Amino acid sequence: MNIILQDSNQQSMIKDIDFTYHKESLVYDNEPAKVLEPIKVSGTVSVEGEFIDVKLSVKAKLEIICSRCLETYEREIDILIDEMISKDEEDGHNIIIINDNVLDLKEVAENSIYLELPFKKLCNEDCKGLCQSCGVNLNNETCSCEDLDIDPRLAGLKDFFKEV
Repeated sequence: MNIILQDSNQQSMIKDIDFTYHKESLVYDNEPAKVLEPIKVSGTVSVEGEFIDVKLSVKAKLEIICSRCLETYEREIDILIDEMISKDEEDGHNIIIINDNVLDLKEVAENSIYLELPFKKLCNEDCKGLCQSCGVNLNNETCSCEDLDIDPRLAGLKDFFKEV
C-alpha cells in the first residue's frame, strides 16, 4: 500500500491503515523464507508538516530453514513499528529519509520483518545439527561415527590428559 505525500508540509493528515497482502517468499540470508499466511498490517500514519509518524502492527508466519539441521520450522512474527519519516535530509539522526512523495508501507513492513528475524536461524535452542561425518540429523537419531577429527597442533594435549 502506497501513501502519496503531496504537499504534506502544508497540511496535516491522519490515515488509518488496515490491509493484508500475500507474498510467496522473502529472501533472508540468501535463502528463501516461505510466507505461510498473508502479511497483516494495521495502524496509523500521521503527517504533520515535514514529518510522517508511522505506527504499525505487522503480523506474519514464515517457514524458515534451520542453520544447523536444515529442517524447516515455522516462526510467527508480531512487530510493532514506531518510526519517524521525513522528506528533509537535515531533520535528525533517528529519522528515516524518503526521496519522493510516496511512502510504500509494504516495504516498511518487510524491512521490519527482516530486522525481526534472528541472525542464527535455529529450529530450537538445543538443536544438535547434522553429524559432520555421515550427515544424519542428530535431533532425530544418533550415529556411530567416532569424533577423530583432532587438530594436529593440539594432539599433544590429548596424551597429557590421559596421564592425569
